[in-house]
Amino acid sequence: MDPAPPPLPDDALASVLRGLVPRDLAVSRCVCKAWRRVVDDRRLLRADLLPRSLGGIFLNLHGLWFTQFLARPTTGAAVSGRLDYTVPGEPDRLPILYVSDHCNGLLVLDHCVVNPATRQWALLPPRPEDLPQPPPPGMGMGVCRDEYLVFDPTLSPDDFELFILPSVPYKLTQSDEECEESEWPPSTLILSVFSSKTGLWEEREFGREGAAAGTLPGMVGSVRSFFDHQGCYWRGALYVCCSDCFVMRISLSNSTYRVIRLPTEGGEFYLGKSIKGVYCASLFQESQLQIWFLNDECGHDQTEWVLKHDRDIFPILPNLNYDEQCDGPWIFQEFYYWGPEQHYDEISELEVNEVIVEDKMEEKFEWDSDNDNVLEPGSRSNDSCIVLLGFHPYKKVVFLSDKFDRVLAYNWSISKLQDLGKLFPKFYIEHDYQFFHRLVSASFPYTPCWLGELPEKLNSEARLQD
Repeated sequence: MDPAPPPLPDDALASVLRGLVPRDLAVSRCVCKAWRRVVDDRRLLRADLLPRSLGGIFLNLHGLWFTQFLARPTTGAAVSGRLDYTVPGEPDRLPILYVSDHCNGLLVLDHCVVNPATRQWALLPPRPEDLPQPPPPGMGMGVCRDEYLVFDPTLSPDDFELFILPSVPYKLTQSDEECEESEWPPSTLILSVFSSKTGLWEEREFGREGAAAGTLPGMVGSVRSFFDHQGCYWRGALYVCCSDCFVMRISLSNSTYRVIRLPTEGGEFYLGKSIKGVYCASLFQESQLQIWFLNDECGHDQTEWVLKHDRDIFPILPNLNYDEQCDGPWIFQEFYYWGPEQHYDEISELEVNEVIVEDKMEEKFEWDSDNDNVLEPGSRSNDSCIVLLGFHPYKKVVFLSDKFDRVLAYNWSISKLQDLGKLFPKFYIEHDYQFFHRLVSASFPYTPCWLGELPEKLNSEARLQD
C-alpha cells in the first residue's frame, strides 16, 4: 500500500477550508480531529451568523400596508423591523412596505429583497407583465399568484431566487359546460423565477412526478383557508400550499414537482417548517389543535403525514383579564409611515439596540419557551377565536393569537401556553374608524441571518450625522 500523504500544515489547511461554503465546512469538522481543531481554532465556521435563532414575528394586518414587527428580546444585537431605508428616492413617496415572504433571514417587499439584520437589500426589477403559464385550452379563468423566496446561506450566502407560483383558479370566465376537463396542476409547470446571480427574470419548467391534485373545472374555488400565503423552503425543496387540499413540493435540484395531499381538509391550517422539517398545524371546531409532521425522507412513494399532537386546547386557554395594549416579554415595534404624524421613533440601528438593552436590563433576556411566562388555565366563555400564526423554527412551539388580541406560544411537547405580547400596535387600535376589521392577514416567524452581501447598504454613519 502507498504511504499516506503527509498532513497539511494548519495554515495551508485553513486556507483550503476557507473556500468551502458553510454547509460543507460543517461536514469537514467530522472528517478527523485535526480538521475539527483547525475549523474551531481559526473560527472558520461562525454558526452564530447563520439563521439559527428566532428573532420575532413579522405581522401583516388587514387594511395596513406596512408590516409590523413583534421582536423577541435578546442579549445579542437587536434587529429593527423598520424597512423604509430600502426605498429609493424621496421619503415622502413610500411604496407599500409590506412583507410578502421570508426565508432564512431575508424578506420580500414589493420593490426589493432585504436583510433586516445587516440592513442590506437588493432592488427587484419589474415583475413579468405576462406570466408564462397559460390557462388550459378553451378555459378562461382567474388565478392568484404568490411569490416565494428561496435563500440558503449554507450553500450561497450572497444569492437568492424568487418564484412566482399560481394558485388553484378561483373563478372561470366561461361556463363549466364550455370548458374541457384538464389536470391541475398541469403536467409541465412553467414558473417565472428571479435570480439574484443574473439580476433577471426567467422562465423555468418543472415536470410533475405522480398524479395531479384533480381536474378543472372541478377544483375551481378550492382556496386556502384563512392565510393566502403559506409555504416554506427545506433542504433543497420549496413547499407551497396551493389550496385547501394539497401542497406542491418543488425540487430545485432536478426541476420536478409533485403533489402532496394535506393531512386533513377543512378548518384552519398553517404550513411551515419547524424543528425537524415541514409541519402542518390544523384547527377544527375552534380549538381542536392537531400538529402533523411531513415524513418526506423515504422517497416519493412513502411520503406521509405523521400526527404528532392532537388536543382540544380550549380548557387550557387563559382568561387574560387585562388591557390588550399592555406589553409582554416580547417587544412590539410599531411603524406608521404615512400621514403627518409619525408613529415610530426616529432612531438609528445603534439606538434601537441601546433602548432595548436599557428597558430590559433587569429582566431575563433570552426567552425560554419551556418555562417563561407560562399561563394558568382560566374559565372562559365558549368563544376561543384562535388564529394560527406560525411555527417556532427550532422548538416544538406553534404561535397563536386569541380573542384578547394577544400573541401566545403553545409548546405541544408539554401542552403549555405562554403570553408573548400584544398582537396589534396602539395606532391600529386607536384608529378603529379606519381599521375597523382588526385581524392578521399574514405572519412570518423571522430568523436573523448575519451572513451574505446584498448590493444596497444603509450608511449608518451618514444617517447618524443627519
